[in-house]
Parts: sequence; structure tokens; C-alpha cells
Amino acid sequence: MTETHRQQLRLGKCIEDLDKLHNVPELKTKRATMLCKTAQKLFENAEEARLNGDEESSYVYYMKYLRIIAYISKDKEYLKEKSYFNNMLGTKNPNKALDAAEKLKSSLIDRYAKEQKAKRLNDIKESELFKQKIDESRKKQMEIVPIIEAPTPLGLPGPDEVTIKSEQLYSILKSGKLKVMILDVRPGSAYVESHIAYHMCISVPEECISPGQSANVLEQNLPAASKEVWAERASMELIVILDWNSTEVIPGKTLHLLKTILLKWDVKVHYARPPVALKGGYEDWLLKYPAFTTNPQAVPPRQEEFLDDMLSEIDYPNWSDLAPVTPPSRPKPHQLKPGEPIIDRASKAVAVQIYEERARMQLILEQQERLADTSLTLEMQRIEAEQDWEKVRVQRESEQHDEVRAMFLLREQEIISQLMQLENKQYDMEQENLSLREQLEEYQRREREDAARLADSIASAAHDKEAEAERARLASEQAAAERELEAKRARIADMQAQRVQLDQHREQLQQQRLRKQHASRRARRMQSVEEDMIIPIVDRSTKPAKVAPSSDMYQRDFQPVWGRVERGLTGLKNLGNTCYMNSIVQCLNNTNMLVTYFCSGEYLGHVNRSHSTRGAIAEELAAVVRALWSGQYRFIAIKDLKNVVAKHQRTFRGCEQQDSHEFLTILMDWLHLDLQFTISVPSNKDDLPASEKAWYEYTKSKESMILQLFYGQIKSTVMCTVCGKQSVTYESFSNLSLEMPANSNRCSLSDCLKLYLNGETIPGWNCPSCKEKRDALKKLDISRLPPILVIHFKRFYVDPQEYMCNTYRKKQTFIDFPLEDLDMSEFSLNCSNKNMYDLYAVSNHYGSMEGGHYTAACRNTVTSKNVACNKHNGYGKWHKFDDHLVTVISSAEVRSSAAYILFYACHDPASLS
Repeated sequence: MTETHRQQLRLGKCIEDLDKLHNVPELKTKRATMLCKTAQKLFENAEEARLNGDEESSYVYYMKYLRIIAYISKDKEYLKEKSYFNNMLGTKNPNKALDAAEKLKSSLIDRYAKEQKAKRLNDIKESELFKQKIDESRKKQMEIVPIIEAPTPLGLPGPDEVTIKSEQLYSILKSGKLKVMILDVRPGSAYVESHIAYHMCISVPEECISPGQSANVLEQNLPAASKEVWAERASMELIVILDWNSTEVIPGKTLHLLKTILLKWDVKVHYARPPVALKGGYEDWLLKYPAFTTNPQAVPPRQEEFLDDMLSEIDYPNWSDLAPVTPPSRPKPHQLKPGEPIIDRASKAVAVQIYEERARMQLILEQQERLADTSLTLEMQRIEAEQDWEKVRVQRESEQHDEVRAMFLLREQEIISQLMQLENKQYDMEQENLSLREQLEEYQRREREDAARLADSIASAAHDKEAEAERARLASEQAAAERELEAKRARIADMQAQRVQLDQHREQLQQQRLRKQHASRRARRMQSVEEDMIIPIVDRSTKPAKVAPSSDMYQRDFQPVWGRVERGLTGLKNLGNTCYMNSIVQCLNNTNMLVTYFCSGEYLGHVNRSHSTRGAIAEELAAVVRALWSGQYRFIAIKDLKNVVAKHQRTFRGCEQQDSHEFLTILMDWLHLDLQFTISVPSNKDDLPASEKAWYEYTKSKESMILQLFYGQIKSTVMCTVCGKQSVTYESFSNLSLEMPANSNRCSLSDCLKLYLNGETIPGWNCPSCKEKRDALKKLDISRLPPILVIHFKRFYVDPQEYMCNTYRKKQTFIDFPLEDLDMSEFSLNCSNKNMYDLYAVSNHYGSMEGGHYTAACRNTVTSKNVACNKHNGYGKWHKFDDHLVTVISSAEVRSSAAYILFYACHDPASLS
């Protein structure tokens, strides 16, 4: 096809834009005959578009055609009557479509690149012409007699416009007739290097902006040089926000977050008009007006053409890490010597103590004020999210196209996930506020005691003018301090009252949403029952051979959304309450040694076909890991893995929410059996220590990479309280399930481990020595630590008040666990080495048993030549994996009351053997 016959590009700016368009809806409900007709129609449309020179449409049609062909080739009807369906499709058409799609893709990539280059050159030419015109205009003005110019229009953007062009902003700034403020959200270092040369341009660094912030909290985080200008924002007639190169304000991005903070969470300020974004950002300004920058030599960062998420993710700051102020121990009272003056020493020491405690109370009240302010903001966010969910639900129900309905359903799931995480963060804040309140009450009590002691000290010294003056000064200072504290308390109480009102409104919206969700689930369940009642027709004339071929022999359909991402940072699509599975898979996918094992292909020599799962579980998980580390997909669906899991365990069939810990435990056992290999057992096994002997008896000469990585051993000792007789047994574990201290809102991982390992009394134990039932003490010890230590918290329990109904409740206890250097030496019998562990993954659960959501927080540390993974931008950082959404988070956000399962890696696995 010649260049002149090609139609103009219009569907996208890069090939990734087109890849999003050729996704097809769920096909399992369609019959093969109907799919063949659809495929043939797509092929004809593709051919017609190609002949008309519409390369983009042709490519999309071809790709849709090939996706349907790939699905048909695995359909049961097709496999029974291949010749019939092949004739219907045309035997040569699939190959022809594949060749045409490859050529079109190559052509389109080249055309997109040329178009971008041409656009860039054209922008540069326009900039040069514009500068040339300005220079010519200046020369003419110098040659002619000055005349009074008519006022030029300022070129303000319209009331509905959300962006402003560089030319418009330049004209406004040059006229000087409007009060303008420019907020630069690029990183602080980029602002220092170069920014717009304007006195009201300030840095609002992107690292200081996070969702859920109020303007008050943001102001406290601003650079000192920005705060003075920021304080004048209410008097501005125009506020312009800019980053490096955005052309629009995209929800979830930094510009949108700042705009939301200004318009919704800046309750003290009424803006003359909404802030507008500089179209093309600082890069566009730098190109067109280099003379009006502090450094025209600045180089913008290299931008790749990524396909942005249609659905954004919102992260919120973690409030559990606000450092509580621990009340100091009271100093011992000073023992007076005979004749020693009282007022000079005692009154001074007590006064100092009073000042210190007031300062601490001030700090606590400031923290409480920030918590109250942010809690109010989060309550507003929850209301907004509830309203968004209702809008999306209405749109989904009124939508006719399955593809669009599926997108709306995905958005509903995202909003529900967001609501659960917001609720969890508010709970953590309330617990932190409770702790602060207890500390404040303790300080107030001490201050009253100290003030009374100081007054008594002054009164007992003398009744002279100095003592009276001292008492008056003390009373005045105490009254002033109390007024200041009362003012802070009043502000906190006011914000709490506002939150109570908002909470009532939000509760109503939540109850309405829950009723609608329940009705929707019932409808889906009824539909599922009706489908299950359809009796399948089975041809029993032929009996299939019992052969278990490798799952690598068929083509998996990950339903990928294409787009280059950092390796290991691909998301997983929710297939209907499969977030529990997605969370565990992402945690395993960040296990360094396991990723290397699967991506190198080493596992292939260990696949065990004799086990009931025929090695299929291991092969499907290996395929998922390789896809997640390919760096080719923004997110994929693990449908094949789910189907294999459901085939062997009824619990995981259907679309009901399941327990991620239960899934992990079963998955570990399956993988161990799927990847077993034989090891040699020492001939002198009976001479080995009891622990090692028990280990060999457990493995039965069979080991696996899973066993070597995840499995440890517990020593259980039961001792009779009468005769002291002991019974010792050894058990293996793939994870430790820990109880939490009763009636505690906060505890540490160390507290949970001690509770798990400490002895418990067992009544009615059959003592082999006494030959009677005796009370006994049971004590657990870790006799063998694994290289990967998995710790599970028992958050779910049967409500004793509703025992007969088998109703489960969830403990929201906040558990403080170390991110680095967890020392397990004190909990292990093998204390010869320092058993240090670092956290690398957490499976989180939000919500309750009735309705919950799982996510994962993982630290990317995999460095292996087998996954071609160098230390990229995401290396060493924590990321949140919320189904298909993957976002960077700070280490402070890893700890929360949602933590359910922890994954720790040993510093030196060799030291454990």
C-alpha cells in the first residue's frame, strides 16, 4: 500500500492505544457456530478497511478476529467437527490475518513514530516563528514614534475549560492586570533546577501531595519558601497548576489530586474560579518561552507513551505510624537537707516539669488536630466514593454493550475496594487517637499535681511580695496555657462534630449500597443455579485415555492488556471475587528464589505426573510467574490457574470470596507434591537427632523446592505436672498461625510469637507414667526455621454470642511488625546463628467476613539473569497490588490493621541448615 492511499491516523497515538481496542468480551456463553460467523464478519471488515487504506481499523479487526479464532480452537464443538468449522472459517484466512496484522503493526509503529517526530518539529518551527515575530515587532516599535496601544484581551480560558495554553498564560502575565498564582507540582529538585520566572510561582512538590490530604496538611508539608505565597491563594484571580508535560487533568494523577485538595478540602478558601492546568506543562512553556524561565537549559525527563489506566487508584497516608509520645517516668522527689531553702530548688524543678508536660500536651493536641482534620477529609472521600458507586451502577445497568458493562463492573469493584481501605485507615486513626487521648489525660493529671505542689512550695516559703508575685505569674501562665489548650480542643471537637454528621449521611448511603449489592448477588446466584441445571450431553461411545500431557502444550489465554511496565509490576484481573487468589499469587511472585526457579525452567525437571494434580498446579503457576515478569502486560487474567485449582478443590469453584490463608496452605501442599524429587536418606538415620530423624520421616525421601523454601518444623513438648514425664513430637509447617493477645487493640509481632510458643495447660492428659489422666503443660518450640518464613494472624473467630449460627467476626488489632531485621533467634531452638529476616510481602484483608477485599504489598527485590531483570526504577520499592492496579507506596504504608499474612526472607538461608 502506497503512502498516498493511507488514511490519516485517528484512533490513537501509539500501538498500545489500538491494543486496548481489540479486547473481546466474555465468549464462553457463545456457540461455536455464532463465533465463526462473527469471526468471518470481522475478517471481511478487516480486509475492506485494509483496501480502503484505514490501517488502524484494519489492525483492530484482524486482532479481534485472531482472538476469536484462538478461543474457537479450544472449543469442544470445534474439536468434534474441525473440518466443518474450518470450511466455515476458511482454511487460509487465519494465516492471512496473522501475516496482515504483523505487517500492519510494523507499519503503524513506524507511522506513529514519524507523526510524533513531525509534530515535535512543527512545534519547534512554530516556536521559532513566534520568537521571530516578537523580535521583528520589537524592532519596529523602536523605530516608530510610540503610540498608545489599545488594551489586548487577556485570553482567559472559558468557565468550563480545565486547561490554559502557554500563549494565554504568557499574555496574562505580560499584561500584569490579573493576580495570578502558579503552582508547580514537579519534584522539588526539578523546580530548583528550572521554573517559570514569575514572583508568584511556587513549588508544591509532588512528593508532598497525597490523596485524602486537606489543604491545611499540605501547607504544613510545603517548602518554607512556598508557604508565604501559598497563604495568599484566596485573593488570586487565577491559579495555574503544572507538571512536566500533562495535556489534561487525569483522575488519580498529581494535578487532579492537587485540584481536588484546593476545591474540596480547602474549607477556609473560596476560589474565584477553579484552578486550570497548563497544557503541555513546563516542557511546553520551556520550549516556547525559554527567556521567561530561571534556566532555559533544563532538560525534561524522557517520556514513554504509556497507555494510562482508565480507572485510577487512590492511596492514603498511613496514620498508624504517628509516633506516640511515651510519658516519661516521674522523677524521684528531691530529699531536702536540714536548713536547705525550699522555694529556690523545688519550685524551679517543678516549674520546669510543668513546662515540659505542657509542651508534650501541645504536641499531642497538634497530632490530634491533624488526625481530626484528616479523618474529616476521609469521611468526605467515603461519601464521594459511595456516590460514585451509585452513578457507576446506574450507568452499568442502563448500558447495552457487554464490553462497556464489564468496564463499569470493574469500576464498581475498584470503588468498593477503595471504600474498604478507607474504612480500615479510619479505624487505625481512631486507635491512634485513643492512645493519644490516654497520654493527654495522664499529662493533665501530672500537671495538676505539679501545679498544686508548686503552689504549696511557694506558699510555704514566705508571705512576702516576691512569693505573691510568683503565685500571680504562675496563675497567669497556667490560665493562658489552659486557654490555648481549650482553643485546640474546641477546634478538634468542632471537626469531630462535623464528622459525626457526615458519618450519619455516609451510613445511609452505605446501607443503600449493601442492599443493592445483596440483591445483585442473589440474582447472579439464581442465574448460576439455572445454568447448572442444564444437563450436558455426553458421548460415552469413546473412552478417553488417561494421559496427563504438559500444560505447556496448549496456548494459555491470559486476556492480557498490553503495555510495557517494569518487570514484576504486572497486575492481575479480578475474575469475580478472586482478589484472595491474586493477593497470594503476587506475594509468591515476589519470592526471589521461587521466581528464579520458575523463570529459569529448572522446575521442568521436577514436575511430578504421578500426583493427583498431574503437575498442573505447578505448571500453571510457573506460566503466570513468567508472564508477570515478561514486562509486556499491564495486567493479565489467571483464568487457567483458577480453573485447575477449582478442578481439584470444590471450595475454590464459583465466584464466592474465599480465605487467602486457606488458599495459600492448600497451594503450598499441592506445589510440594507437584515438584517432588527423590533424595538420599542417611543410612544411620536412627543415630540422628530426634528433630532430623522426624524430618526425614516426614519427607519420606521426597523433597521439593517448595519444601526447601517454605517448610519448617515445630517441636511440641507435653509434660505431666505430677511426675514430670515428657512426650515430644515434631510437626512440619508451611506457615505459622498466630493468635493475638486478648482485648488488645495494639500489639507487636513479638507479643504474638511469645503467646504462640508459651506453654498452655492441658487438662485430662493421659500420662504414660502415672497411668492416669493428669493436668499437663504443652510447650511449642521452633526446631527448624525455613528460608521463607510465612506468618499468619488469626483475625477471624466465631462470635461466642452467636455460636449456634456459626457467625464469624474479625479482629482489627493493629500489629507492629518489623520491615527489616526480624530476629528469630529467641524463638528458635537453633540459636547458634543470628536468624535475621526481612519482610518482602504482605497479604492484606479489608472489610469483614460478610464483604471483604484482599490486596498485597510487595517489595520488588528479584535480581536474576533468568528474568532479565536489572535494577529498574521499581527495584527495592514497595508496591501495592490491588488486583489489576499496581502503585508505588511508602514503607510507612505497609503496616496497618489490615495485615493478614506476612512473608519474610532470611538474610542467610545457609545458616538455617
